[in-house]
Amino acid sequence: MKINFAQVPDTDVDMFGDEGLFGPDTNGDFYYNFVEFGTNPGGMDEVAIHDGCDRYMPIAVENIPELIRALAELYKISASIRNVELIKEFVESDTEGYAVDNQLFYSTESVSQANSWPFSG
Repeated sequence: MKINFAQVPDTDVDMFGDEGLFGPDTNGDFYYNFVEFGTNPGGMDEVAIHDGCDRYMPIAVENIPELIRALAELYKISASIRNVELIKEFVESDTEGYAVDNQLFYSTESVSQANSWPFSG
């Protein structure tokens, strides 16, 4: 059994081709990676995570919950770093704020990434 993940944007396939990618699936989509279970060398005792460079990493099935926890923690850290970068960009911008009746509003015209700002005032 194989499960593809990390879908490749169509623009990347158009620009660089599909060599080293996995797919296409029934929708014509390609993927950067896949996880294999049961048909890999470790059979049903492990999963193998494959990339497009003919590398793979086997992981014992009993270690999957620990891997999920580790990856979830790294994902939270990465999101926190991105939020800090947005805050820094926001603070260093020419944004104007307005305090009215115990609420704070920002001029959205002055915020370049107004739609991606993760916080409200």
